[in-house]
Amino acid sequence: MSIISKIQQRLRRDYYRWLHQKASRGILETPPLKPGTLPFTLLSMVQKRDVLAYLVALKSFAAFACPQRVVVVCDPSIDDADRKMLQSHVPHIELRAADEFTHPDIPRGGTWERLLAICDYARDTYVVQLDADTVTVDRPQEVLQAISRRVGFVLGEAPEQTLITLPMTSANAQADPDGQKHIQGYAEACMSQVGLPADALYVRGCSGFTGFPPSVGMREALVHFSNCMARKIGRQRWSAWGTEQITSNYLVANAAGTQVLPHPKYGTPDVMNSDTAFIHFIGSLRFVSDRYEKTSRKVIGQMKESALLPSLSA
Repeated sequence: MSIISKIQQRLRRDYYRWLHQKASRGILETPPLKPGTLPFTLLSMVQKRDVLAYLVALKSFAAFACPQRVVVVCDPSIDDADRKMLQSHVPHIELRAADEFTHPDIPRGGTWERLLAICDYARDTYVVQLDADTVTVDRPQEVLQAISRRVGFVLGEAPEQTLITLPMTSANAQADPDGQKHIQGYAEACMSQVGLPADALYVRGCSGFTGFPPSVGMREALVHFSNCMARKIGRQRWSAWGTEQITSNYLVANAAGTQVLPHPKYGTPDVMNSDTAFIHFIGSLRFVSDRYEKTSRKVIGQMKESALLPSLSA
């Protein structure tokens, strides 16, 4: 790619990011979220730059699945003004500092603290992990069923995706030398050789939207998995960005009754269609077009209209 093309690409991303930030401010004109009746905890890790996007993600999801508890693991960048904003829109929110969730055998940074927080809350409640760069546009029926049945769910990468064995995981990764240049492919290639249970499963999913049934042993499983992988590939490499998603994929694959959500009903903006209910605007696709801005603006408009209905019918 030429220098001019790179500059043009950067300018386009900056423009679409600006459009999205402008649209997201509309979430501040929507009513505060009330505690829900569905028995689960919605947990996210949020940094300062994503507070408005998180409120869009939270409120658009809660419009269909309003949780009893809402927890935010606060990145160190979250300041008092951010906390005040979050509390004004979610009065019952539980704000936790990231450094509350650490373990001597677990890497620090990235989303490791979030994963440890999920393990803590999942001791006695169902936990849904929701990324800030997501928008729910229709009823997520499969998710509601999973919460009701107390079984796991995970966001997949392709249609007809299923959970697979660790030998199959390693075989798939070893057949893709280019994929092994990334930590995920490299870790998956050796996963069957690190001393994990013979009947363990894995899924190449996305940790951005994941459902974890109650489990008293998930924290111990996390530590065991992390230690096994670190001994095999080295603790320094195991602390790289992306190892948290590998661990999340392993944990949810071995949770009770886990299913991979149907794709592209739950997917990324490049595959969305008229049946799509949930969109994850992952980094590489977030600001390449105005889809994120338009989708956010649409759901915010629907929230405002819903807020007016009671007064219109009075």
